[in-house]
Amino acid sequence: MRAHVRAVGIAGLIFAALAGWEASRLQAWSQFDGPGPGLVPQILAALIGIAALGVIAAPGDGELEGGTESPLRSRCFLAYGAAMLGVAIALPYAGFTITGFVATLLVGRFGENRSWGEALLWALLLVASIVLLFGTALGVPFPTGPMERVLASLGLLRLG
Repeated sequence: MRAHVRAVGIAGLIFAALAGWEASRLQAWSQFDGPGPGLVPQILAALIGIAALGVIAAPGDGELEGGTESPLRSRCFLAYGAAMLGVAIALPYAGFTITGFVATLLVGRFGENRSWGEALLWALLLVASIVLLFGTALGVPFPTGPMERVLASLGLLRLG
């Protein structure tokens, strides 16, 4: 079974190399506008390559974590699926900050079975980190929502 797992790692590495090569054709950074259209694809290609190398180096035993049980019986799987659907529906109306916070909070509490306090802490840390890194430091425009308008008025992010 390990050979199959390593084959998946090799396929992931090939995909990462091709994606990185294609993304390298896009501008990653502009001295006038900040991050370009190639920045995120280049970072993601590198992360996929690193993960693929990890799978190749330590393939594990190849057994599925949940056994043969259907993922639709997994509370965690269903929570993540519902969160993705909710984010896709709510993002255009509520913006990233509120949507990301609520999705992370609910997945932490109901999907990962964390306490309300721990889920709240992780949701705050994750959303604040993303806003500060991408919105403030890199100047990436965010979708317009009520909280984004407040943060933009404070000069913490750009609206898209």
